[in-house]
Amino acid sequence: MFFTRLLAVAALAAALSGCAGSISKPTELQALTVDKTALKIADIDANAADGVQMSDGDFGLICQKVRGYIEAERPGILSATGGQKMTIHFTRFDRGNAFARAMLIGLGQIKIEATVTITDTTGAKVGEYTVAKDFAIGGMIGATTTVEDVEDGFAKSVAEIVK
Repeated sequence: MFFTRLLAVAALAAALSGCAGSISKPTELQALTVDKTALKIADIDANAADGVQMSDGDFGLICQKVRGYIEAERPGILSATGGQKMTIHFTRFDRGNAFARAMLIGLGQIKIEATVTITDTTGAKVGEYTVAKDFAIGGMIGATTTVEDVEDGFAKSVAEIVK
């Protein structure tokens, strides 16, 4: 009986921890004016609004994850020459607090929010979206979930724009 309960708790923990890496649907602010089949991404970069605490390493890691998921979703869409530029402008990046998440659901949340803009070679905006990802589950799952897990879900969500 104990083993069955332990197995059930482990299965529940595995299912809930997957929420951090799940996809959140991007919100369209300006629909792409370029046909998705003709879309080529030449560059992906990131920056942050004033007051948002992020390092160059954070930007680089997230951009690398976004590139990987975009290439997985649409092989060949990344282009070294020509094409559009994707800019991820972070408006919120809260790493949360693992101890607070362990104490109670909703405390110590991890939150990542950004505006994703796609521009053409002249700098004209051809699409704009908001992407938000958060994690607020408590207990052991909350205590062991990291901001990197949520970044992964965020990157998958950004890749949904070009899917």
